[in-house]
Amino acid sequence: MSIELASGRATASADEKLIDNLRSELLIAKEMLKSIANSLTALGGQEGSLLKKYVEEVSVSKKRVELMQRDFLTYFSKIAPSLYNKEEWIGMFSKISGIIDKISGVAYRTEYLSMKSWNIPADIRGKLMEMVVLLTIMLDEYIAMMNYALVNTSKALESRSRIAAAEAEMDSKYRATTFAVLEAPSLGLLALLLHDIAEMLEDIADLLNSASDDLYLITLSAR
Repeated sequence: MSIELASGRATASADEKLIDNLRSELLIAKEMLKSIANSLTALGGQEGSLLKKYVEEVSVSKKRVELMQRDFLTYFSKIAPSLYNKEEWIGMFSKISGIIDKISGVAYRTEYLSMKSWNIPADIRGKLMEMVVLLTIMLDEYIAMMNYALVNTSKALESRSRIAAAEAEMDSKYRATTFAVLEAPSLGLLALLLHDIAEMLEDIADLLNSASDDLYLITLSAR
């Protein structure tokens, strides 16, 4: 076996291990988003104790991801010299870390809302829920793109295109939510918090869209 061939196989193996780690992180992110959706539902019913349970689920999930992140960095530091796409791998890692942090931020804001006697309009809560559902779809598509990344460039590109389309749809939902909040002057200080949640959800979509660019560059290098 030539040195060049051996090096190529080692790089492919490293790419697979890095993708496995990041995929596992995103599967946990999906669980966290489900807890966010449940939190929004609980807010509608003023179920404070139940909402606290969902926020705790997010906190536990984040700790699990932090362990995976340490594993990623430890492994990455060992194999970085052999990688073709160091910047893209670190870019993906950083953006996925940002996604986890944003989801946690949304969870803590919903918990704060539950401690107040504010009445959140059903239409605004519904719009936030739509954003969470769309994010779940984007995560599923990104995970599919990961599955194709090293084996099927055309399928990976199809997933990349669907992620970009979903991100554009998220922009539209974010604007609709923002306008709904602004058009409800009775919300007062609550408006700031609701807008903050909507903005963080939109930020997650932006991070996913950007991370898909990193992943596609890795896909092209793997051909």
